[in-house]
Amino acid sequence: MPRSSFEGLALVLGIMAVASLAPAQADERSAPLRYLNGHFEPSNLVVAANTPFQVQVTNQDGAAIEFESFELHRERVVRPGETITVFIPALHPGEYEFFDDFHHDAPKGVIVAK
Repeated sequence: MPRSSFEGLALVLGIMAVASLAPAQADERSAPLRYLNGHFEPSNLVVAANTPFQVQVTNQDGAAIEFESFELHRERVVRPGETITVFIPALHPGEYEFFDDFHHDAPKGVIVAK
């Protein structure tokens, strides 16, 4: 085969390999979190350190909540029945607290980066 055919084949195979990995990476970098009966479930999210990820926050309660974290510099209002995405940059290993700023009596949660 001429050299350009090898390069073309390598490019196609490379694109196919990357495309097949993309869904697995997206799933590994997404953490579901729901708010129900006055608390977050799960209350502890474990994520990979040094890797950006997203938290899918679903409010299954009857009132609006505010997902907030001072340490992560994030705050988002989530209306009843709504799901929002919170993008989180790569975190150093450690624990990062989050809470519902509209309901201060609700238990706090923590994101653990390992």
